[in-house]
Amino acid sequence: MKIDLKKLKLHLHATEVFHLQALGRDAYLRDIGGRYIEPVNVELVVENNGNLFIGKGKLYTVIELPCSRCLEKFSYTIEANFGLTMAEKTYQDYPEEDEDIIFFERDEADITSYIEQVIFTEIPFKPLCDNECQGLCPLCGINRNIDKCECQQEFLDPRWEKLKKLK
Repeated sequence: MKIDLKKLKLHLHATEVFHLQALGRDAYLRDIGGRYIEPVNVELVVENNGNLFIGKGKLYTVIELPCSRCLEKFSYTIEANFGLTMAEKTYQDYPEEDEDIIFFERDEADITSYIEQVIFTEIPFKPLCDNECQGLCPLCGINRNIDKCECQQEFLDPRWEKLKKLK
C-alpha cells in the first residue's frame, strides 16, 4: 500500500484523505494458519505538519483463522483505528532507525508493513470460533462441537489421590 504525498507536500498544514484497498499477503499469516478472505481496506487522513506527515486511519479486513480449541477454520473480522507518522529520508531530526516513523523518498510512502503490523496486533492470542467452543476430546480427538464422545474424562491430580481413599 503506497500513498502519494506529492500534492500534500506543497501545502503546509493541509490534509488529504486516502482510500486504499489491497490484497493481504497470506504469507504474513501462514505461521498462525491464517489467510485473508477479503482485501484490506484503509481510510487514512494525512496532515502535513512541515517536516512530518501525521496520519490517522481506520482499516477493515476479514481473515480466516483456525480455532485454538477445535482447530476448525472460522472467519474473523478486523476493524482497527491507527495512527502513523511519516517523514522524508532527508529529514535529519530523526534517526532513520526510528521504528515509530515511516520514512519515504520520492513523494511516495509505503505503509504496507505498518498496516500488516496493525492487523497482526488485532489477532487474538488464542482465537476461538465461538466463546462456547468445547474443543477436541483429549482422548479420542473428536470435535465435541459436532459429536459427543463416550470417553471417561475423570482427571484426578495424583497429589490428591490419597484424599480420595479417606471416607
